[in-house]
Amino acid sequence: MSKKFCWSFLPTVSDSKQERVARKRSREIDVMLKRTSQLPVVLLLAGNRHSGKSTFIKQIRIISGPEFSQQELIDFRQSVYQDVIEGLQALVKEKNKMGIPWENSANEMHEMLMMSVETWKMNLEPHKFQGFVTAINSLWNDSGIQEAYSKTKEIILFVRYGSVKYFLNNMNRIGQLNYIPCKQDILYARKSCTTSSYFVHRNILITEGCATRRFDGCHSIPKNILFMAAASEFDQVMDEPYYTSNGSTSLVESLEFFKVLLGHSLLRKCTTILFLNKTDLLAEKVQTADIRKNFPEFQGDPHSLEDVQRFLVECFRERITTVDGSHPFFYHFTTAVDTENIRIAFDSVKETIIQENLKNVKIP
Repeated sequence: MSKKFCWSFLPTVSDSKQERVARKRSREIDVMLKRTSQLPVVLLLAGNRHSGKSTFIKQIRIISGPEFSQQELIDFRQSVYQDVIEGLQALVKEKNKMGIPWENSANEMHEMLMMSVETWKMNLEPHKFQGFVTAINSLWNDSGIQEAYSKTKEIILFVRYGSVKYFLNNMNRIGQLNYIPCKQDILYARKSCTTSSYFVHRNILITEGCATRRFDGCHSIPKNILFMAAASEFDQVMDEPYYTSNGSTSLVESLEFFKVLLGHSLLRKCTTILFLNKTDLLAEKVQTADIRKNFPEFQGDPHSLEDVQRFLVECFRERITTVDGSHPFFYHFTTAVDTENIRIAFDSVKETIIQENLKNVKIP
């Protein structure tokens, strides 16, 4: 069973019209869900770390509300400041490991300043953070850091600090005294917007039962699984793998987790929806990276986005067939930091839930 790609690259000419149509359709689907049952439909959200689960949850909050409070925005601002400093510190360490010199010798002093910052001990208010802005900009614009960044895309650093480029490129705004994170900043921040293991969106109870890679901690037995995997991480080494050996890539770990999850006795009849996330990064990566280095069985053009995407879908589909071919299977290529992309993809998820799980319910 196949599903058309849910592209991240949306038209720009008719965006306003497209958004209005999408929101209208979303409201219609929510009404259908409300009519079908008074009990919430349970959706298990699963996936490895860095797959985009937290960003997806933040997107649902942005799409459906409520708005983030002033205190929440202040908390996210602290997280953004930490992400900037810790990400830059990690890049400086990698630069030094590689023996790359500074282009600008003045950055030796800036390096000393930034490496002395202990973010976990500090309450980073805007006036304190502004004292680091000059050093941050100077280090980021140095060819030495740029070279180090370009060489870290295949290792753990880039998995952990994937948002560092976004924040460092927005320092003119983030470094202002009156800075308050915008919605896009919140999406890129590593901080989660919820500490609960479940939340309700309309009539869908979304539960996270994969913190320990086991289903036992779930809030309720689901009939639907939304599994998120980072499509771009086919060559990125996984830190502390759970199912695979050291040196395995994040995507291989996701494939194994997917197989084990679907093999659980209580999940074998679930409708399975796969979000192959980080499509924007995948589109960029396939231009230069060769997936055959990590997946020698790949047969297509390694620099063709469509060929790589088709291969990734089949990799996950094979895991279903190995475990139990009875799982209804759907998939979408998503970019979790793209609000309209997630809005469209999640509307499709809701439609799938209606069609696959509530077939016998008569809608008045």
